[in-house]
Amino acid sequence: MMKTRMTFGSWEAITVLVNSIFVQVFLSFPRDMAAYGGSAGWMVSLIITVVVLIYFSISSALYENIGSLDLLDISERVGGRVLKIIVGFLITAFLFFELTAFLGGFSQVLKMISLDKSPLGFVEILFLIGIIACAYFGIEAVVRINAFLLPVVIVGFLLITAGVIPQMDINNIFPVMGEGYGSIAMGSLYKLSAYSSIIILFFMIPFFKKKYIKRVGYMSILISGLLLLWATLSFLLLYPYQIAVDNKIPVFQMAKHIEFGSFLQRIESVFVLICSISSLLYLGVVFTFILHIMQKTLGLKKSKPIILPMAVISLTVSDILKRMDADMVNSKTANMIWLTGLVLPLIIIIFGACKKVGKKSAEGGGEID
Repeated sequence: MMKTRMTFGSWEAITVLVNSIFVQVFLSFPRDMAAYGGSAGWMVSLIITVVVLIYFSISSALYENIGSLDLLDISERVGGRVLKIIVGFLITAFLFFELTAFLGGFSQVLKMISLDKSPLGFVEILFLIGIIACAYFGIEAVVRINAFLLPVVIVGFLLITAGVIPQMDINNIFPVMGEGYGSIAMGSLYKLSAYSSIIILFFMIPFFKKKYIKRVGYMSILISGLLLLWATLSFLLLYPYQIAVDNKIPVFQMAKHIEFGSFLQRIESVFVLICSISSLLYLGVVFTFILHIMQKTLGLKKSKPIILPMAVISLTVSDILKRMDADMVNSKTANMIWLTGLVLPLIIIIFGACKKVGKKSAEGGGEID
C-alpha cells in the first residue's frame, strides 16, 4: 500500500505540548503546589520548569547525533526489533495508564461542576466518544485542531485569573519560603511529573523538521511554565495556603469569586467550557499517539481496527481504578510513575546519541497509510 508523508509545523507541535502540560491546571495543580510548598508553592512550579528546561537542553543537544528519528526508531537501531518492541510496549503502557487515570479525573471534575445528576460512567463515555473521533481523524487533524482551539482555552483561563486580581492579597504568599527548603525540594521532585507529557515530543519529531526541535521544546516548556506559575501564584494570592489545600478544583473556585455587578456573573460556565475543550484535546492526543505507537511497534498496516478495542479497554481500566478508589493522578506514587515520561526518553536518547544512529535518517515527515 502506498504511504504518504505527513507533516505539520512547529506551532502545531507547540500547542499540543502546551495543552498536554497546561491541562493539569484544571484538575488540582495549583492546590498540589500549595500542599507541597505552602505559601511558597509558586516556587515549586518555577523550579520544576527550570529543571525541565535543563533536561530538554541536554536531550536536544544529544539529538544532534540522532536526526529526525522517534524513540522507536532509535530503539530499533540501537538494539534491533526486540528492543523496539520492548520500548514500544513500555511507552504504550505508560501513555495508556496516563489516559485511563486522567479520563477518570476529568470525568469526575465535570460531573462535580456541571453534570452532577449524571452517572460518572456517562461522563466518561462522552469523553470516550470524543477521543474515538480524534483517533479516526488521525494525528494531523488532532494536532491542527489543537492549534486552533488552544488559544481560546488560554484566553478563557487568563480572563478567569484576571477577574480575581482585585481580591488578591500579597500577604498570602508570606512567609516567602513557606514550609521550608525541604518541602519545596520534595515538592519539586514529585511534581516534575507535570511535564511527563513531553514524551510526546519525541514522537512528533518525524513530523516536523529536526531543526525546529529546540524551538518546539523550549517554547512549549516556557509557555507551559509561565501558565503553571501564574495559575499557582494567582491561586495562592487569592487564598491563604491553609484554605487553598482544601479547594478541590482551584480554577473553578477562582471563577466563582468573579462578579461584576449584574453584567458579568456565573463566570464558572467559562471554566466548564475551557476545561472540557482542553481535556478532550489532551485525551484525544494521548489516545491517538497510543495507537500510532502500537501500530509502529507491531508493524500493523492500519491502526483503525484497534481503535474501538483500545477505547473499551481504557474505559474498563478507568472504571477499575475508580472502584479501587485509587488516586492515580495526584498521589506521590502516581507522581513517581509519571516521571517515566522524562526518564525513559532520556535513557533511549543517550544510547542513540552514543551510537550516532541518525546519521542517515531522513528529515520531516511521518508515514501514514
